[in-house]
Amino acid sequence: KGPKVTAVLSGFICLTGFLLLAAADSLERTFLTAWTLLSLGGSGLHISGFHVTGLFRGDAKKAASAGISAAFGASSMVFPIMQVINQYGDVGLQTMALGYSVVVALVLINNFLVQPWSRVQPGIPISPNLRFWTPQWWSVDVRRKPFLFSALEETARFEFWGETLFYSANLFLLTYFLSTSGQLMFEKGDIKVTADPNNLSDYMYSRLAGWFNSLGFLWFPLVQVIIQRRSRWPLCYALVCLANFGVIAVIFLPWLEAQVVGFSFLSLSRLMLFSFHHAYIIDKFGIEYFGTLNGISSLVAALIGLLNYPLQLLALRPGYTISFIPVACAVLPSAFFPFFLSRRRMLNWAETYGIDPKKVRRPATIEELTEIIKTERQIRCAGAMHSCAPLIESKGVIVSLECFDKILEINVEDQMVRVQAGVVIHELCSALKPHGLALGTLGTIDWQTVVGAVLTGTHGGSLTTTSLHDFVESYTLITAAGKRIKVSRKSEPKLFAAMAPSMGVFGVVVEMEMRVVPLQQLAARLEAMLFEELIPQFKDIMQSNKYARVVIYPSINQATVWTANPVEPGSAVADGATKSTGYINFRDEREKVQLQQFLWHQKKGNTEKANEFLNKVLKSQLKRLKYYEGQYNHVLCKERNNGIPHADMEFGFDFEKATEVLETVKNYTDSNEIPYYNFEVRTTKRDDAMLSCCYGRDTMWIDFQAKADVSGEYFGAMEDLLAPIGYRKHWAKGMDHTNPDYIVSQFPELAEFLELMEQFDKGGKFRNEHTDLWFQKTWESTHARPLKWSNFENEEGGEE
Repeated sequence: KGPKVTAVLSGFICLTGFLLLAAADSLERTFLTAWTLLSLGGSGLHISGFHVTGLFRGDAKKAASAGISAAFGASSMVFPIMQVINQYGDVGLQTMALGYSVVVALVLINNFLVQPWSRVQPGIPISPNLRFWTPQWWSVDVRRKPFLFSALEETARFEFWGETLFYSANLFLLTYFLSTSGQLMFEKGDIKVTADPNNLSDYMYSRLAGWFNSLGFLWFPLVQVIIQRRSRWPLCYALVCLANFGVIAVIFLPWLEAQVVGFSFLSLSRLMLFSFHHAYIIDKFGIEYFGTLNGISSLVAALIGLLNYPLQLLALRPGYTISFIPVACAVLPSAFFPFFLSRRRMLNWAETYGIDPKKVRRPATIEELTEIIKTERQIRCAGAMHSCAPLIESKGVIVSLECFDKILEINVEDQMVRVQAGVVIHELCSALKPHGLALGTLGTIDWQTVVGAVLTGTHGGSLTTTSLHDFVESYTLITAAGKRIKVSRKSEPKLFAAMAPSMGVFGVVVEMEMRVVPLQQLAARLEAMLFEELIPQFKDIMQSNKYARVVIYPSINQATVWTANPVEPGSAVADGATKSTGYINFRDEREKVQLQQFLWHQKKGNTEKANEFLNKVLKSQLKRLKYYEGQYNHVLCKERNNGIPHADMEFGFDFEKATEVLETVKNYTDSNEIPYYNFEVRTTKRDDAMLSCCYGRDTMWIDFQAKADVSGEYFGAMEDLLAPIGYRKHWAKGMDHTNPDYIVSQFPELAEFLELMEQFDKGGKFRNEHTDLWFQKTWESTHARPLKWSNFENEEGGEE
């Protein structure tokens, strides 16, 4: 909603500015007003235009940012073109302003009619609704959203304010150069060579500066390659520094002809700076914060840009070349930003741990990956870094398989799909949709890699559906010896049963085959009840619905019950349900901010005020999610806006003990305040994977959450409280504090799993300190004996 309002308002402001210029009797009296309007309106159109990047997936967002920046740069070509029209066509500037008003009016109409009220979402086509005369067209919530509260927290991060200062300093150099290029070139010898005022050879180098700036879009292919293929932000910003240092160096050269090189550097730097800046904000902070944070950084850049005018006045006496000395002094320190950025640890989503970016390797081919595996002594693989446990930390290297992002085959007849390890869940869902297919189960988010989700035991919330790993038919992986093997359900059932969940300790999975299911339409409902009312009804709720999720808010003694069931397309809408054309978040942006306010007040000890915000969230949710119908993955993936970063500790219990578990937790929360607003409960059907929490029994999951800094004591208390009932902990959410003997007692196949792991990777190449935290200790508890391994590795290498 924000981008549409901003774009329409900015278009109207721009139109007003051009009309003032076109209709003014005296430009002296209206020029400053018109120029102010054009500056404000142009900035608004510029900022709102970059929201289009939300339509693109993954690295395509970065390419889109470069494309939009190139388009904005190319639009400046209108100025030299208008100059030619003015000189050779004898067309007055006011007449051209009137003509340009028509162009701006068309932009305004487009933004008003075509740009959607709702935020654009990847994979969801926009169908413009032009029936603006109908009341339904205007039926949209345009209340001001409280984004500022959460956005201000982001501004305190070095990743934001460091980039903002870098952007502001380097943008100041570019704008100062463009605004003084005429005087600067004159100082270096650019003079009139004819007596004809319409001769383009007069002040030729000053004109070239404008042309080179407008032709900067020709650098787009290079910038696209940099931002996509080399999209490591420290490198990107270092390249901007190099280009701008080139501009500064050329400025101080006395030769006029050399300035053409500076114009080239300038046009490249301008395109890189705008492309990187906007893509960086989206990449680091998400599209939901883009408008606010981009607005703040643009405001800072504009305030610094005000120094342009006094600096030009000071330059009248010593000369414009000399005036670039303080500009250079401002730009030089900005080089520290990419330097320090390269040394910042990459945080996981939960912000519970970070990794050294210098350890990350991004192989582009199987050959490169194999060479890394052969030469490095310890390797861990990174997916989406969603796990709150330090699963990917390594004393050696961390391999990202983001280049292995191909969906290799979709077999509609057999309902099978074959993917590489870097494919993301939501991208696979989008590819399966045209074939009427879907993944067998989904968690609440879909921005993990499919392979990463499988290997860490991702599950859904259905008592009739198994976890995601149960839909896999084969894995292709590279072993510690650098050999590529295939492990299938049929040919190697024991090893296959150990492969997932296993946290990647058998090797690097590069490819996977899995079964898919017909795509369904789901109707979902949300209801609320007291916590004590939920306990006797819980089993029946889970058994009588295809999908169900319970979220309990202990501080207000409330529980929300979300259920979803397959329906014929349109049938629930006909019954009164809201029609959903895209993802529906369990908590929207407003509710998300209110939960952040709950945590802030709870931390201050103001429980009553905190609960006021929690009650507002429930009231909003119950109204918004009361009854709706949508596509399978759009309904099940309910955390598309990423939620609030937090640590997790999830326990899997025998479903038959659900009542005892809930009663135990209820008694605890009645006398103890937990340091978070909720915990959630789901169920999953039994399977036969060795380390699955659902091995041999239908499972009730209870997921406790907390901010990282207060999670340790809370999670430990929950472990001690629930240990007598008998839980299996989710491997990907941390196993510290857990007694190894207790783990052994809960996983019947753990001893055999450890034997396979030790034989398959004797040197522990694919393990790290965190996996050994429990595997080494449980190995000692089981006294497992190593078995000879001969079926998968031969002396000559190659594939089997």
